[in-house]
Amino acid sequence: MLLALLIMIIGIFSYTRINKGAVTQTPPAQKKKVIAPTNIIPVSERPYVEIDPVDSRNISIQVNVMKKAADTVDYEIEYQTDSSLEGAQGNITLGASQSKAQILLGSCSAGGACRYHTGVVGGTLLLKFNGTSNYSLKQEWNYIQNPNKGTQFSSKDAKFQLESKDLANQTIMIIYNSPGYPKDSPGTAISDPYSLTAISPLKGAANLTMRTTEEAVTAQIIGWNGTIWKAFPSKVDGKTVSASVELLPLYLVVKK
Repeated sequence: MLLALLIMIIGIFSYTRINKGAVTQTPPAQKKKVIAPTNIIPVSERPYVEIDPVDSRNISIQVNVMKKAADTVDYEIEYQTDSSLEGAQGNITLGASQSKAQILLGSCSAGGACRYHTGVVGGTLLLKFNGTSNYSLKQEWNYIQNPNKGTQFSSKDAKFQLESKDLANQTIMIIYNSPGYPKDSPGTAISDPYSLTAISPLKGAANLTMRTTEEAVTAQIIGWNGTIWKAFPSKVDGKTVSASVELLPLYLVVKK
């Protein structure tokens, strides 16, 4: 009887010590994911970037002009399809001239079999520039498929609206809220820059309406033709500016 009681006491003591040790254990701390702020640097210091349709299955990201030094850029592109949210990521080494990466709108297996996404409508592009001082930029892009020969198109945020019969034969276009513009503008920028790219070369005319960040009676739409800025006589109505323009790869509203 005494022996049984002694064994019971030892068992209770051991159980208490084990449980006490277990209670005092804590799981290792998990590191929180650090998300860098985006779009902090002024538009005047941001790079001029385009998203171009290469063909019906590929697009390219092109960093054309750098104003704030960086060695590389990490990109994360997301886009909505007719059934899911898709994306791709990678890295671009930045050189003295144009730097770019080509992205497949689909996925391929190790064996080479590919599945192409359908119903792509665009999404967002996050760019993380790495160099002496790091910075991140994030903007929207609109992927436009035009099988019905439409003539009216807009950016994702609807602050850029374009009407042109000369775009009816363009099968795929991209309107991108580019983070920056290529060189000093002839005036103070009071809108976001918007890039227009297409599979075929742009040519012709359009009626363009853009939304500004402030009211200015001297507001004017300008366009970049790849070499110089071209100014277009503009009509101002509050924060809405409209003009008849040439079809060009980039537009901006300035005030003088």
